[in-house]
Amino acid sequence: MSESSTATESTSAETATATESVDWQAEAEKWKTQSRKQEERAKANSAAARELEQLRASQMSEAEKIAAEAEQRGRSAALAEVGQRLVRAEFAARSGGRIGAEVLDDLNLAKFLTEDGDVDTTAIDKAVARLAPAPPEEPTRKPGPRPDLSQGSSSTTALNGDPLLDDLKSKLGIS
Repeated sequence: MSESSTATESTSAETATATESVDWQAEAEKWKTQSRKQEERAKANSAAARELEQLRASQMSEAEKIAAEAEQRGRSAALAEVGQRLVRAEFAARSGGRIGAEVLDDLNLAKFLTEDGDVDTTAIDKAVARLAPAPPEEPTRKPGPRPDLSQGSSSTTALNGDPLLDDLKSKLGIS
């Protein structure tokens, strides 16, 4: 029984020294290399996907090409409409209400969409800073002197006492 406990102790000691001697820079380099390999694969896959799409397009009949083109135009129109709504909402959020709806109506909101149909937040930030700069922050006020709570009439009324009752008793001579 003592042989198995000795073997367990030596295994855990080897594990502890192994974790202490890990070369973290080598690990980081290993993962960077893995990441770069994955990026290259993704680029190759996207190029292959484009080629496949071109091949499919070349094998379509005229009716299929017209239908696909109409579908693409419809998708583009829907993305543009939804994209402009997203841009309007993003303007409202990033300006904190400083830019009103009438100003947004005058803007070309499609200009704030990327080619993919995503919202270009950096362009929106620049426009907000140009159209409605943030108000200057008010300087923090220094606290004034603290009020002296001992001023005024001093009462010798006990805690939870009734000053009116005490005055009435003193006038009537009742203790």
